Amino acid sequence: MQWQDEGIILHTQSLGERKQIVSLFTATHGRCGGVFSINPKNRGWVQCGGKVKARWGARLENHLGHWILEPISTNIAMLLDTPGPLAALLSATSLCHVALPERHAYPYLYKRMEDTLKDLITPSWAQSYVFFELTLLDELGYGLDLKTCAVTGMGTELVAVSPRTGRAVCQDVAQPYQGKLLPLPSFICQKNNDTFPNNQEILDALQLSGYFLERYLLGRTLPSARARLLRQFMKVRKSV
Repeated sequence: MQWQDEGIILHTQSLGERKQIVSLFTATHGRCGGVFSINPKNRGWVQCGGKVKARWGARLENHLGHWILEPISTNIAMLLDTPGPLAALLSATSLCHVALPERHAYPYLYKRMEDTLKDLITPSWAQSYVFFELTLLDELGYGLDLKTCAVTGMGTELVAVSPRTGRAVCQDVAQPYQGKLLPLPSFICQKNNDTFPNNQEILDALQLSGYFLERYLLGRTLPSARARLLRQFMKVRKSV
């Protein structure tokens, strides 16, 4: 059987000297792996985050299959001098590679990832990445309820999230439980916000989504690429 799609490269693994197992997040077929033949002409663009036209083929649907890939755009080369966005790109691809079930389509998440990769060269890259992680949680059935307070039902002054339920709480409710709740940065709940969150707010947001990714979605330690992204903001906080 065969099919064609477009996709984003999530992971590559050498298979001898001239072949790689390439994992793609495709627009309509989800995450899928296959063998791709490497040569001097294509070696430079088969990198995580690159967008490609893909043709997958195998004798049976449950076989590993083979790829025929053509580059559409590359992202990693543009980010080599920007450690933060580069770390975000590698974190996004790593999370999708380990978290997404194979061959299950997630069109909304795919569009969100496309937008995030485009935003990596803009000043809004960090908040765009945060919303990518929240979308990943939501699409896989672990979405956080951040619209109203779990106790009062109010939709204002939401400042924290329960680590047990994933639901937001307002300032008055959170006050007696300081130290036991996860901070909820205001930019996550605000609509049409033209201001950029500061580094502490991004750090709080990454720790919020990371907690639920690790506990409920992955069930293990987050990928090393995600840890490097978190350290980027921890370094900035310490230097201020």
